[in-house]
Amino acid sequence: MNLDAAAIIRATFDGSPDGIVVLGADGRVMAYNARFLALWGFPPEMLARAEVSEVREHTAQQLLDPARYRASLQALLATREPVVLDEFVLKNGRVLERHVCPLGWPGLPDAVVVRWRDITARSLEQARQKEMTALLDLAMLGADLAYWDVDLATSQVNYTDNGRWHTMLGYAAGEMGPALANWEMMIHPDDIQQRNAAWDAHVRGGTPRYEAEFRMRHKAGHWLWVLARGQAVARDVQGRATRMVGTRMDISVHKASQLRLTEEAHTDMLTGAANRRHFLVCAEDMRRAAQRRGEPLALLMLDLDHFKFINDQMGHAAGDEVLKHFARCARDVLRERDLFGRLGGEEFAAMLFDTGRHTALAVAQRLLQHIREHPATAGGRAVAYTVSVGVTAAEPAGAGCVVDPLDTLLDKADRALYRAKSSGRDRAMVDSPAPLPD
Repeated sequence: MNLDAAAIIRATFDGSPDGIVVLGADGRVMAYNARFLALWGFPPEMLARAEVSEVREHTAQQLLDPARYRASLQALLATREPVVLDEFVLKNGRVLERHVCPLGWPGLPDAVVVRWRDITARSLEQARQKEMTALLDLAMLGADLAYWDVDLATSQVNYTDNGRWHTMLGYAAGEMGPALANWEMMIHPDDIQQRNAAWDAHVRGGTPRYEAEFRMRHKAGHWLWVLARGQAVARDVQGRATRMVGTRMDISVHKASQLRLTEEAHTDMLTGAANRRHFLVCAEDMRRAAQRRGEPLALLMLDLDHFKFINDQMGHAAGDEVLKHFARCARDVLRERDLFGRLGGEEFAAMLFDTGRHTALAVAQRLLQHIREHPATAGGRAVAYTVSVGVTAAEPAGAGCVVDPLDTLLDKADRALYRAKSSGRDRAMVDSPAPLPD
């Protein structure tokens, strides 16, 4: 079957989704399709008149930037290679892309084919994507979020978050290489094991996503708490992740706030000692641990002597200074692992790890001597005060031996404190009157 080549060309020309026009070297319209007419709203008779300036102005007047269009025509007619020349925005909001290609047919060496493509939908989508990207960048910046994309086959990090991955830790973009190991070296030694366990579990396919909290060293030397979340987006035939993407968030402020709330819940705000509730909880834990291990455990009950007199004579502000001073003295004398708390008013208690009755009494006497030698200061003047101490201890014969309940230990120490008060104050006494060894 013979096909009419001219008919095929004409059908293709007229059926194109692009508006097509053929221009001569002088800018005259030599041919066009129906789509070209529709895009620009040309009356057929205008093109039939072949008035170059009339056609140009009809087009230019529909554009937001007609001057740029007019200035581009000379270069358009001189085009000798196929090219996407430019984009134009119309006053009605449409966006058209202009393609130019020399015709190159014998007898028409200087003619060019211009194709106008309506890219309004694509342009709107690109604008929407740019807007979403900008909003995402803003959200990530506001939330201290960094995006990460790791190729596990090469263990390389792809940086696509405008440098946030670097700046969060104080580095300039490009200052650290893309190797994942470079960043893993910054994880706090105490956190690396649990972080790696969470990472490896997801890489193997054992968890639906990766999530871990850990500290990373900032370039300035301090530690940042980060929350890392991620998910595999590609796996090999064995199910192991080959690519993971996710976010890293700076949660240092949240962690500090969390720590502060915990401290406030557990701490006497005036003295910094454990509050009564926290002391009793921790003391019970210590008692149980001593019983399991068969280790001695001592309990001191401490009470400031004549504290009401200080408040009445010098005011409550001075009384507060004395309480804070006493707490500092106690921390100076006690070991870091010992428990110290304020039970209420001017009454305090201390639980001493791995300490028998006689050693505990020596610690109490050392604390009393320290207070005598270092009086408190209030209102610019020294305030001397004294403390009475009751001492008791649990000294199990071996692991698993029964240790007195906490209430019993507290009662024994309280009775020893009463004896210290009754005997003249400013002294420490044990719960048993048995003589001490020389």
